[in-house]
Amino acid sequence: MTLTEQLNARREEARNRIPLDKLAVMDRATANPHQSGITASCLKVGDTAPDFVLPNAVGKSVSLKELLKDGPVVLSFYRGGW
Repeated sequence: MTLTEQLNARREEARNRIPLDKLAVMDRATANPHQSGITASCLKVGDTAPDFVLPNAVGKSVSLKELLKDGPVVLSFYRGGW
């Protein structure tokens, strides 16, 4: 199984745990980001992200500049009030 197939399977497993009414709201909110105009201001492949300091998953402040000293960085942003 390829990585893409594995990721797609995980995605479907996760979606199956979300109540249908909530899943519908999530799907509508992410259906077409181009319509909102947000993609016009997003970083594109090859762009350099500006340095920042943000809390990580456990509340510790981290900076992109410091993280990059150890190698490439993958950023994940979660929408929500939690």
